Amino acid sequence: MTSTNIFETNDFLQLLDFQLDDSIEVIDFEFQNSTKIIHFGKKLIPVFCPSCTDRMHSKGIYKRTVKHPIFQDSTILKLIVHQRRWYCPDCKLTINDEFSFLQPRKQSTNLTSIMILNTMKDLNRTTKSIADQFSLSDSTVHDIFTAYVDLPRLPLPEYISIDEVCLNISHNQKYAFVIMDFVSGEIIDIVHNRWMNTLEKYFLSISLDERKKVKGIISDAYKNYLEKVPEFFPNSVSILDSFHVSRVLISSLNIFLTKLAKQFKEKDEKKWEERALQLNRDQIKGHYSQEVILLQNYKWVLLKNYDDINHSHYSNYHSKLRMHLTTNQIEDMFFKINPRLKTLHQLKELYISFNSTVFTSEEEVESSLNQLIKTYDESHETIFLNFSSFLKSHKKEIIRSFTTLQVSRKTKDETEAYYSRLSNGLMESFNRKPKDFKRATRGSSNFDYTRNRILWATRNHPAILAVPKSNDEVHSYRLRESTANKRSSNYKK
Repeated sequence: MTSTNIFETNDFLQLLDFQLDDSIEVIDFEFQNSTKIIHFGKKLIPVFCPSCTDRMHSKGIYKRTVKHPIFQDSTILKLIVHQRRWYCPDCKLTINDEFSFLQPRKQSTNLTSIMILNTMKDLNRTTKSIADQFSLSDSTVHDIFTAYVDLPRLPLPEYISIDEVCLNISHNQKYAFVIMDFVSGEIIDIVHNRWMNTLEKYFLSISLDERKKVKGIISDAYKNYLEKVPEFFPNSVSILDSFHVSRVLISSLNIFLTKLAKQFKEKDEKKWEERALQLNRDQIKGHYSQEVILLQNYKWVLLKNYDDINHSHYSNYHSKLRMHLTTNQIEDMFFKINPRLKTLHQLKELYISFNSTVFTSEEEVESSLNQLIKTYDESHETIFLNFSSFLKSHKKEIIRSFTTLQVSRKTKDETEAYYSRLSNGLMESFNRKPKDFKRATRGSSNFDYTRNRILWATRNHPAILAVPKSNDEVHSYRLRESTANKRSSNYKK
């Protein structure tokens, strides 16, 4: 290549993001439609045998085609590597020219793997779409990720959040068990199912000294999470997430509204039948009553927190009711359906107010909670009598949830300390990511790949393996029950 070429050798190698090496030279360029082809190789210099130090003989050059999609401009970049084979006549050793950016028997450069790994941090991207971007097969992209990424469990902190997420990989791996660091918000680990025999093996594989560091376990009202899991952590207590307590109440109220709407629908349908008999028709289909429309489409009047509702004085047109109404007018119409609705709303708001109050001590929380339970017991409303029983049975776990801790989840722009109440709110936010990934990929049959893909995308500073996995390890898709235990035992503080 002469000096009149568009690119000097070093400049072009720098453009390709290669490490500059005076021993490499660009031989030729080719342009075939949307494909750019670059020929390069090593300069011809004497090579000496690494075994006996004698001078080696050249056995000719063979061409090797690899991909290097550095441009990402809708064109394909191919590198034709002119690799010379050397032979030692004394010790019969044969070696090939080596390139720092290229591994033996690989169809792409080292940089391609790094670019693919960075792209795979987006959980909305499928393996197929990434493969198309880099002009590779989806199996190659999958193998590259599996070879470089196998993230270990993080150390256990003082407060952990636990929950499950539906991955539906197989019958034995339908619900994965997720462990999160409450303070940092990072995922500590994902276990392939939530069965207690699996969790027992997993937790017992962690040293007792490390498990003793855990002081609190935040979870929903699932009995095994509240009672069984803390048994593996001698110094821990159970904490019931306030969101799930609210959901128990809201779910009961929603069931009540559904049953009430069904009663009004049955009344409407009975009127239609009577009208059909009067007119001697087989069937008459009319419009459902205003009560049915309100109970089906305006449940938020009862279910949503009163303070979160926009009580605007401006009226808006509501097509289902076919009239202009303000928020207050809708609420008045809703509560007139049944006299119990207003009472249920008032009782519900009592818990919302209690749950949003900032208390100064656990004694103050307990006193307020006892008063709330007493009010519900005296209400004679079945929904709140049942809810009162729920509050009584989980009183200690609910009281602990009012504890606040300083967390490290603040943004770079925030300078003041950020405090948060113990809850699984951040866990609920995380659970949407695996669900979105499952939906985008239309499912997965490999738990290890799914686990590492999710952790790779959500951890702050994930690291790749210093030594990539071998082909045999990459292509072993059988689930090993000891995988989680192996990660735990191999973790180094």
